[in-house]
Order: sequence, then structure tokens, then C-alpha cells
Amino acid sequence: MSGRQYDAPNQEVVRGSEGAPSPAMEAPVAAEGSAEEYDSMTKADLLALAQARGVSPANNDMTKAELIAGLRAAG
Repeated sequence: MSGRQYDAPNQEVVRGSEGAPSPAMEAPVAAEGSAEEYDSMTKADLLALAQARGVSPANNDMTKAELIAGLRAAG
């Protein structure tokens, strides 16, 4: 241990000395349209996204897999 004391030790560890989040603490971001992004979304979220992007058809009768396939096909 260095013996250095911090005013806010937990914040120093998480944010680093400059106040910005430490790169090691940032959550990985899935690429847009990646399998990880779509798989982590709910069916309602996928339906809303498909409708917002103009994917046709995009309705509540579709399964999550069908919505994902439609989003991927639309690009």
C-alpha cells in the first residue's frame, strides 16, 4: 500500500484522479445490431425499435427471433 490517503477513496478508485471514469470500469458496449444487443432486449423493446426503423411487418404477433431477423435484414 502506498500510504497515500484520499478524500474520497472509493471515488478515486472508480473515477481516477482526473474525475473521469476509469477505462477498466466502463461496461463493454455491444455493436449496434449485434447479436448481444438484440438478445439482451425484451420483445417489447425489439418491437418498438423495429417500428421506429420502419421494419415491415413488425407486429405483436411476431416472435422475438422474427423481430431480430427483421431488424438484421433491414440493416
